Amino acid sequence: MEKGQKRKKKIVFFLLMFTVLLASAVFFELIRNISRNRMIDFSEGWTISYKGQEYPGTDLDRFRFYGGVKRGDLISLKNRLPEDIPDGYAIVFPLELSTISVDVDGRIVYGYGSMEYAAGQMVGSAVHLIRLPDGCQGSTVSIVIMVGDDGAFSYIPKIMLDETSWGFEDYLNSNIYPVVISISLVMAGMVFMIISFFLALRSQDWERINQTGILFFVIGCWNIYEIQAIQLFSMDFSWNTFARYFFGLLSVLPVLRILSSAHKNKSRGKIIAQKLIFYSLQIIIAVILALSVSNVIHICNIRYFYDILAILCMIAVAFLEWKDCDRNEFRLSSRFREHMACFLFVGIEAVRFLANRIFNFHLQEFQHSFLLYGTVFLVMMMIGSYIYELYESYVKKAEEESLKHIAYTDGLTGLLNRTFCKDRMEELDRSEKDYHMISFDVDGLKRINDSKGHLAGDKLLTTFADILSQCFSDVGNVIRPGGDEFLVISDDAAKQELLSRLNWLDSLEKNAEKSLGFPVRAAYGIAGRNEVLGHTTEEVYFLADQRMYEMKMKRKEQPA
Repeated sequence: MEKGQKRKKKIVFFLLMFTVLLASAVFFELIRNISRNRMIDFSEGWTISYKGQEYPGTDLDRFRFYGGVKRGDLISLKNRLPEDIPDGYAIVFPLELSTISVDVDGRIVYGYGSMEYAAGQMVGSAVHLIRLPDGCQGSTVSIVIMVGDDGAFSYIPKIMLDETSWGFEDYLNSNIYPVVISISLVMAGMVFMIISFFLALRSQDWERINQTGILFFVIGCWNIYEIQAIQLFSMDFSWNTFARYFFGLLSVLPVLRILSSAHKNKSRGKIIAQKLIFYSLQIIIAVILALSVSNVIHICNIRYFYDILAILCMIAVAFLEWKDCDRNEFRLSSRFREHMACFLFVGIEAVRFLANRIFNFHLQEFQHSFLLYGTVFLVMMMIGSYIYELYESYVKKAEEESLKHIAYTDGLTGLLNRTFCKDRMEELDRSEKDYHMISFDVDGLKRINDSKGHLAGDKLLTTFADILSQCFSDVGNVIRPGGDEFLVISDDAAKQELLSRLNWLDSLEKNAEKSLGFPVRAAYGIAGRNEVLGHTTEEVYFLADQRMYEMKMKRKEQPA
């Protein structure tokens, strides 16, 4: 029955997630179609000049630079603008790591990157928004590209015409899924890191969720730069490109941390090996960044080397983790599924990259890294696993609390019992807190049992237990060690406060006596930790008990 209920809850949870995702997809598709309908595809009819050869009437979707382009290669594109475009339109042209110069009928209207190229610096990638002059319908437009780094691109992206005021927004809307996913990952990463901070404050396991949050944040930031969405905030193309590769380098570190946290029972040698891999990669990243900032190398040129190195590090860390763990137990864990998801999407991304490199696909879906979608899938897996584990932990905790409550509860009065009393005294012995104990002994229980029966005796005990709870439950532990003995342990109230509550108890006893028809009275004695030389709970309890018996004896000596 329990398994069936859990299965139903899982199905409902995934159905809700699917419904939300489907509704979101419909909404985003509507936005994307609106933007696409506003944009004009200007990718046909170009004359391309490259390495002394001319390719007239070329469709950019079909043109490829087989073997890749090299730094310094010059590419010239010419075409005639449509006759029917209104004024206020612009060319929207994404370009990787290259300078660009645009002229209309021989008049230069846009340029970027020539100064950076001349200085030997990395030329930034960007989505160039080139406003066309009014009245340029039917004019000849010429675009001259100089490649800034080897392998900058293998084809010329689509060139679009759009209203200047909407050009960049429409470009982003046409890539709305990567944009939304990237922003969601950044937000999810921040939430995870905040949660890990509070878990750390509570001394709970926080490192894994922290590294997961860092991974989401870094991947999200990396892709925001990758798809040039950052141009909404920054037009420094060189810095944007540097940041894009920087986040790409960093993304490997949290992945390694996550892979190395599958289980904690690792040998010292395995831990040292994993740390060596992790810190070595950090040093390599620091060296790459230092060389890039000093312009010794361009950070984009080490991407392929670093990707191979990162994959090898991931395999090494995962191998060390897999070698030490309990295979059967690990296969059944959520962390195993997360690890497999990591390797699956890294593998798919490697295939995508190689296929795109060899076959030069021009499909938009092949231009963006699959790691983004893999990370989203990982997010969903981890959130689902985390919610389920959280639910399981709460159920387990509730069961433990329930069992603890049963173990610590007196069956007759509902007060805390002797077991709790023993544990509480041990806890106080380990602490330096001041506390007071009040020992109670109910008068006349045997007489009531003999004259009125055990049910009346039980009624006497439960009535006194209720009075005791009413007077002391908010300032201490109210306990029934057994029989007619009761005990209050308080570390929240001063002695004077407890004495005033004892006066209150006396008045409540007198009221109860009227309703029951027989006396409800108890002798008591109070003792504090500072009154005992040894400061042990056993000695404090003994002193309180002594004073309780003294009170009982005085009552017996008094005439009836």
